[in-house]
Amino acid sequence: MNELRLDLSSVGLICVATLRRKRWSLWWFALSVAAFHWLVAVSFPAIGGMEAVTSVVRTFPAELRTLLKLAPNLQAGFGVQDYLAFTWMHPLFIGLGAAFVVARATDALAGEIERGAIHLVLSRPLRRWSFVLGKVLEMAAGAGVIALAGWLGLALGVQTLPYALPLGNYLLAALMAWLIFAALGGGAFLIASFFSRTSPAGGLAVAWTLLAFVLDVIPAVANSPVGWLNPWHAYFPQEIVATGRLDPVGVGVLIGWLVGGVAGAIWVFGRRDLA
Repeated sequence: MNELRLDLSSVGLICVATLRRKRWSLWWFALSVAAFHWLVAVSFPAIGGMEAVTSVVRTFPAELRTLLKLAPNLQAGFGVQDYLAFTWMHPLFIGLGAAFVVARATDALAGEIERGAIHLVLSRPLRRWSFVLGKVLEMAAGAGVIALAGWLGLALGVQTLPYALPLGNYLLAALMAWLIFAALGGGAFLIASFFSRTSPAGGLAVAWTLLAFVLDVIPAVANSPVGWLNPWHAYFPQEIVATGRLDPVGVGVLIGWLVGGVAGAIWVFGRRDLA
């Protein structure tokens, strides 16, 4: 019991130390996301209001609607609520979030080995699984900060609009964004556990993120039973905002990716030669 308590304490120390060391990069990621959501909200009147937005959305082909996960059929029309829900699927937002977790996962394992720092860390009474778990917690906490920053920016921006908007529903979308980033991070950790250099680990982690996204917009794959295992298939922010609820199956899939990826990373990292 004392050994387990010591291991869990090590997990917390690794997480806190990594957060402290990388706090400025997290700050800039979070600030960028918050500024983006705020800007989308406050600039809404400048683009011509709802009539202009609706006229543009109607010109989108079905393929582009699928790519952006726009679902005007969920409501009477594509209104300001749907417009702001789109920010959670915007390439800039998901790109920043995905870049954060991939960079954290790659640097946490392959980066530590490449710099030679892992030998100094593991020369102490520290189990490898607690090291990996501490890094994972830092990544997940950072992803949560980024998702929350997006919601805070949006909540601040909508105060300038003459509309009553369901901020609670947008908070649920932020929660799902946190889960999708954490799920992608779990996969990136598994990939990074096989490598001793950041370049191939980061490249393959980015490729996995993009490939999963592309597969989810290919109907033959997305609509098949295998498509339900894709983490992106569980991420539908506009539906969350429109209905005010989370899909429990989707939540389970994303948590499964995080837990499965981390468990695989712990297994691989704990058994490989780090020399």
